[in-house]
Amino acid sequence: MKAISLWEPWATAVAINLKRFETRSWSTSYRGPLLICASKKRLPFVRIVNLLLLARLTLNDLHYGRAVCIVDFVDILKTEDFIVSGIETKFGDFSAGRFVWKFDNIRRFIDPPWVRGKQGLFEVSDDLVSSALFEDNRLK
Repeated sequence: MKAISLWEPWATAVAINLKRFETRSWSTSYRGPLLICASKKRLPFVRIVNLLLLARLTLNDLHYGRAVCIVDFVDILKTEDFIVSGIETKFGDFSAGRFVWKFDNIRRFIDPPWVRGKQGLFEVSDDLVSSALFEDNRLK
């Protein structure tokens, strides 16, 4: 399965349906299931405190070094062709020249498995997620 690492709290924001768009400086032709992994790297608390408050998360809610959810990676748009609004404006860099990755059908793990992340898209064994249990994460 294809995977990508995001820093916390952005990875958990995807898992709890607050962040449905990821912004990147690069595009890809890949579409399909995508494992969202939380990077092991911890940013200084002062850099993430406002996002934690906005998302109503605590440090205990973050899952450093783990896969947090699976999404359907359905589309990529140029930031110039995308209008962002609401809370999404806080969870990405929507400046000109970047790409917006659209996620749908987000499935959050009950017990996030440990994953060694990498930069860019990378492969993770399907066995890692084949027996995983997911929370009911539909939008209310």
